[in-house]
Parts: sequence; structure tokens; C-alpha cells
Amino acid sequence: MYAFRERLARASEKIAQRWHVLKPNRAAAVAILLGLTVTLAGWQWMRVQERKDEYAQLQNSTERIQSAIQQRLDNYQLILRGAAAYRQAYLAMNDADWRRYTDGLKLSQTQPELVALEFSATAADTLVASDPRYAAWIKARDSGQPSMSAPLAPNALPEAGKGLLVALYLPVYRHDLELQSIEQRRTALQGSMVALVRLDVLLNRLLVRAYPDASVQLYSGVLADPQRQVYGTRKASSKELMATRQLSWGGSQWTMVVYSRAHGSFDGRSWQWLLFGLCVSVALTLLLNHQAIIRARADTVTRMMSRRLLRSQTELRAVLDAAPEGVLNLDSDGCVVSANQAAEHIFGVASGKLFGVKLEVRVPGFDRAQLDTLCSSVISTEGQMPMIRAEATGMRACGARFPLVLSLRRFELDGEAHYSLMLRDVSDEKMAEVMMQQSLRDLAAVRETRAIALSPGQ
Repeated sequence: MYAFRERLARASEKIAQRWHVLKPNRAAAVAILLGLTVTLAGWQWMRVQERKDEYAQLQNSTERIQSAIQQRLDNYQLILRGAAAYRQAYLAMNDADWRRYTDGLKLSQTQPELVALEFSATAADTLVASDPRYAAWIKARDSGQPSMSAPLAPNALPEAGKGLLVALYLPVYRHDLELQSIEQRRTALQGSMVALVRLDVLLNRLLVRAYPDASVQLYSGVLADPQRQVYGTRKASSKELMATRQLSWGGSQWTMVVYSRAHGSFDGRSWQWLLFGLCVSVALTLLLNHQAIIRARADTVTRMMSRRLLRSQTELRAVLDAAPEGVLNLDSDGCVVSANQAAEHIFGVASGKLFGVKLEVRVPGFDRAQLDTLCSSVISTEGQMPMIRAEATGMRACGARFPLVLSLRRFELDGEAHYSLMLRDVSDEKMAEVMMQQSLRDLAAVRETRAIALSPGQ
């Protein structure tokens, strides 16, 4: 338990140390929010469009399947009518002749689901009333039209194999009798053409050709009743698209339901858009976050440099204020940009009152032209910029004039000439010099007087 707490504490310290990297910024948050919003909206819209396209494709495929089934059933009707007409013309043909006729049709190649095509003269005698073929034979006999039976039992005809097997009947009448009424048809009946069709084989072939991804369920009747389902055993999912069609042929009604799975894989355009949008949103967020981190670091460096600069300026100001001599810094126009306390004390002005004042106001005769002349003469003679010393007369705030000794140096700043001056008030020195000279003159006069008094001629 202690070890776990220690690891947790270390992990917390690492997270705290790297929080400046993980800390979100407003621009990155807005970028990821807008990017995800646009991406999800576009993805949802494309999903709806893909769903509509899938449903339209399912409807078209269902129509093709229904049309193909109907066309195939119509082909069976043509085959039955052709066989009936041939049989009606040659009633006395034997089985060998009939086999040659059916073999010539090549039904096994063109219609593989048609497993039998026979002529039955005594269909009613061989069928029982409960057999679905009996009802189809009765309907065909009385209507004179092709009739389809209900699905036969799996073991009704072992030779036909297992599967969805139905029987097609077409009556063959004598051509010399009237066929206006049901009684006339029954009297003229000579037999029936019988065809056995494997509908499961037919549906499998059509599905592979028309819509391989479809799942078809076939029901006997007009309703999709699970109890009457005759084809298709797979259960459909609620996410699958569905289309329903009614089939009617030979007096039989069928309900066909076609299912198509909605595409949920990453092959669709919507998923590509989603991935692209997410990648762009994440990349933009990381870029903005990186820029924010760089900006934060730059701000930190700037604040640190500003503190260092302020500290340097404070230290320099303290040194200048502690200097016994006055210091003035002038710009290219000869105006004061900074002054220490000694300079303010020398000129007798309050703190900050020298800023912006031209030097010639406090030191008459030293304007910009005079400064350039002094500096140019030194450069032309010596070839460098040493400290220039000169004497001048200063003017205090009260109007009094006093002697000054100044040191001048010119320097370049941003391509312009600036000046730095050191000032020293020599009033006391001048006064002491005058007093010393007066004392020397008085002493010389006394000496001269004594010399005259002690001379022998006096």
C-alpha cells in the first residue's frame, strides 16, 4: 500500500511538472470544438445520404429480381404452351419422340431449375384432393390458363430432389370443340402439360446475378407470415433495409421480402470524411496548442528579460545617483533624456525637471551645432572618439551663472548621434583660486614694503 502511494505521488509530481504542456488554451479548445462539430455534422449528413442511396439501390435491385422472376415464369408459360401445341398436333407420339422433343429444347442448360416437363393424360386419377397439385390441375382445367401449385412436400417427388418445388399445369384441349364454358373445357380436355420447377434454385441464381448482397425471404400468400415462409431461413437484423413485393402467377400469390444490410464498415465515404475531419481537428488543435506553448514561453522569457532590464536600470540609476558629478544623456537634437540627482542638484531643479530640456538652456553656448563641432574636431585630429573636456558657464534655475567643467562623448544609437556629458561645478575651486591669487598678491606687496624699509639708502 505504501509503495502504491509513493508511485501515485511521483506520477502526480510528473503531471504537475508537465501541466504547462497539457494545459489547454482557448484557441485550441475552440478549434477542436468547431472541427468536431463540422466533422460530426458532415458525417451524419453523409450517413443519411448513404442510407438513402442504399435504400434506392435496394428498391432497384428488388425490381430487377421481381422482373427476372416474372420473366422466367413467363418463359415457363411459353414452354408449356409450345409443348402443349406440339403435343396437341401429335397426340399419337410415343415416349421416345417426346424425349427427342424435350432434349432438343435443352432445358437443362437454359432452364436448370425446370426439373421435369411431361404430358399427363390422367392427372386427376393420380392425385388426391389434399395434394397441392390437385388444386392447381383443377384451376388450369377450368380456366384454360397456366396454374401454379402451392409448395409441394419435401418428399412428394423423390426424383425431383429436395427444395422449394412447385408444379405448373397447362391443359391440352381438343382443337375441334368449343371452349367457351367450364363444361366445354372439361369435355374437350385431353390431358395436361406438367412442369416441375425448383424455385429455390431459380432464386439463388437470380440473387447472385442481380444483387449478391441481398437476402430474400419468400412467403406463400399475400402476407409475410413466418408460418408460411417457404424460402430463406436467415433472420434479418433491425439495421437492415427491407423491401416487399407481391408476386402473382398462375393463380398463386407470393410475398417476397428483400433485405439489404446497411453498410457500417469503414469503406463508406462518411467514415472517410469522419477520419479526415478528426485528423484535421486534432492536427489543428495540436498546432494551436503548440503555438500557445511557444507564446507562453516567449512571454515568460520576455517577463524575465524585463525584470532583468528593470533591475539593471535600477542598479545603474543607483550608481548614477550616487556619483558626485552630474551626468546628462542627450538625444540627437541635444535634449536631455536622462539625468542623475547630482545634475539636478547642480542646476537647482526638482527631480525630473531636466527631462526634455535642451542643453543650451542650462549651458548657454552648447547647442547641437557646438557639440558636433567639438566632436568633429577631435575625430579629425585624432581619428577616434575620446572623452572631450571643456569649460563652460552654467545657469541655475534661479538665473545665477556658475562655472562648469564638462566631459563630452558622442556615441551612435539606432543610426543617430547621442551625447553623454559629465558635469562638475567648479565654483568653489574658482573661488579658492581667486582667494589664493589675492593672498599671493598681498604677500608680494608686504614683501616689497619690507624690502624698501630695510634698504640702506633709507
